Amino acid sequence: MKKIIAIIRNEKVEETKSALRKIDVKGITFLHVTGRGLQKGMIPSRRLPAGGCPPYIGRHPLLRQDDVPVSAHLTNRPTENERKPGFLPKRMLIIVANDSDVKPIIGVLIATNRTGCHGDGKIFVCPMISAIRVRNGEQGDSALV
Repeated sequence: MKKIIAIIRNEKVEETKSALRKIDVKGITFLHVTGRGLQKGMIPSRRLPAGGCPPYIGRHPLLRQDDVPVSAHLTNRPTENERKPGFLPKRMLIIVANDSDVKPIIGVLIATNRTGCHGDGKIFVCPMISAIRVRNGEQGDSALV
């Protein structure tokens, strides 16, 4: 039994739910979270792929905290010294699954959430010692069904 924790973009939630439903994943927990990775909540403009990247909702990561969000097509971008690290809104999903279901779930998460841009997210897989269904006390894999 494994716990899969995935951090994904907000705009990918419905698509991810639909894709997981298609492979019969039933138990999923979604949480609103904020965070930052190696880019410290900022998007380097020189690394954008040809097709462009999905926009961020909320504070624009290239603007200072006290600036008003404007269009993603900025002409006068702040210099490196003007940029402040920030936390971007994301979604965290948690799935506890049988060992045999982990690879298909991860495959769907990657296929659904990969844009090729910074901020696509992370997936963590952790071992689970046990699961207990509160309603009737079932334990182990049978508590997941």
